[in-house]
Amino acid sequence: MSPLFRTVMLIDDSDADNFFHGMLIERSGLACCVKVFEWAEKALNWFRDNPHHDVDLVLLDINMPRMNGFEFLDLFHRLPPEHQGDAAICMLSSSPLENERAHALRYPRVAEFIVKPLEEARLSQLASVRTIR
Repeated sequence: MSPLFRTVMLIDDSDADNFFHGMLIERSGLACCVKVFEWAEKALNWFRDNPHHDVDLVLLDINMPRMNGFEFLDLFHRLPPEHQGDAAICMLSSSPLENERAHALRYPRVAEFIVKPLEEARLSQLASVRTIR
């Protein structure tokens, strides 16, 4: 499979999930590059510092300390368009709660909600996520 995404960003406080999901995405050839952040505020600062970036897809955990996924979404959606770029967001959460899924999908850039762990069979679901253009 040729890469569908230039860069996929993982934002999750779990080292194990980041390692596993990053390895799965790299092996699949879904993306040219995988960027990893354990803290949502560091990822948000990266977006602030890097307008016109090449991130096409963000895989975002909900339950994280310091700044959770919904807090990240609130602040990300307030960034100027050039800082948001073409990034679509997929919530990748251990929470199967329908109210969290519905809440996440109300954000304009959230294109998908997948319950962890991300598995090879679910990569096709990510492939159908279109970047914002």
